Amino acid sequence: METIKQYLKKHGITGYQVSKVSGVPQPTIDRASNKPLNNLSFKNLRAIAKSLNKTVGQVADELNEIDKNGENEK
Repeated sequence: METIKQYLKKHGITGYQVSKVSGVPQPTIDRASNKPLNNLSFKNLRAIAKSLNKTVGQVADELNEIDKNGENEK
């Protein structure tokens, strides 16, 4: 599982929910969730952060930890 998908699952939120809260179209969130972390745009990072009431920095740090520690299952 890609890092972003793992992160969303860990926080109990779906791409649909991120889309509804952030206004970013669901297909955009879904495409981002299927890509490696290095390809995450700021727009998508900001959308995830907004949906979780976190800062962009918090989400980036948490995603980086998941990626660094190999917690993402492929």
